[in-house]
Amino acid sequence: MIRKITPFLGNQSQITQQGTVNNKVGENNPEFEKKHPKKQYSDPLMQWPIRGLAFTNDIGAAISDIAPKAGMMMWIPALMYFGADIYDKYRNDKESYDPNSKRGLKQACFQTLASVIFPIVVVHAGQKTASLLSRNSKDGLSLQSKEEVVRHHLQNMSEVRLSEYANNKELYKKEYNQALDTMIDDTMRKHNYKNPIKLLFNLVFSHKHPEAMGKERRAKIHDFINKRIDNMFEMREQLIAGKKPEKMSKKMFKEFEKLKESYKNNKKYAANYNSHAAKDILKKFEEKQIYKTKMVKTIGGFISLGVFIKFIDYFVENVIMHKYIGPSIDKFNKKDLENFKNQFLGRNKSRK
Repeated sequence: MIRKITPFLGNQSQITQQGTVNNKVGENNPEFEKKHPKKQYSDPLMQWPIRGLAFTNDIGAAISDIAPKAGMMMWIPALMYFGADIYDKYRNDKESYDPNSKRGLKQACFQTLASVIFPIVVVHAGQKTASLLSRNSKDGLSLQSKEEVVRHHLQNMSEVRLSEYANNKELYKKEYNQALDTMIDDTMRKHNYKNPIKLLFNLVFSHKHPEAMGKERRAKIHDFINKRIDNMFEMREQLIAGKKPEKMSKKMFKEFEKLKESYKNNKKYAANYNSHAAKDILKKFEEKQIYKTKMVKTIGGFISLGVFIKFIDYFVENVIMHKYIGPSIDKFNKKDLENFKNQFLGRNKSRK
């Protein structure tokens, strides 16, 4: 009888260890690396569309002119994204847990530049461009100048009785143009003596720029507003007669008729209910003009943001952060940070 002898292969632990060694050898083998290349780390917070959350505040900046409350609300998802991204970079080095304050500071700088400062500047530059392109129109004024003139005229309409000028609109024009010139001159005088930092802040973040009127030819401004005044009195005459003006929508004319009934039933305003209703609806008509100019500027801001949004990310990450801010932060050491903290805390304590 022939006995088969099974060779001894070692215990289970020896087999496991041998298999692990073989695996490691295989992984270090160039041929193995060619067949099984390692996947490069891809930050999920920097991938679109999640990355788009960082720009909701910039969308808010673009629409704040036409929807201020919605514009403010758009900052909420952006701030949540900033916090999550900065904390993630501080806590983790890609896929491994390794808290590092320098890494967190770098990401905070990146988000500040790439998601707040540069995009907001680009949005306002787009709005400014759209406004200036309007100078090629027949009236030769920028959108911003038109908006400021109409806004000022709205204020004037609230302060006077249009019925008193119904038969003398030329007097209304003369008085209003004098008031407008005075306002422009006062605005430019104050504007020229403003702090340069305030001027820059207003240029980038403010939506009201009455100083824009001072940069236009005064004759063009007068021609523009005089045409609007002629149109206003013509529409008023038609409304008083119960006719719908050609430039007024059916919806707005129906609103005028409702206003008439409302004033007619109010003892306080019943005597001149037609005039009160006409004035209110004409003011709303002018407000609509302001809204239209704001909408065109908003579209300009969106176009500008869409064109430059990815370039901003690339420029900040590969130029500003990589060449300037990143190396500067890397030079910091614990002693520098401790000295800064001690000096800062020491000043605070001395102030208290």
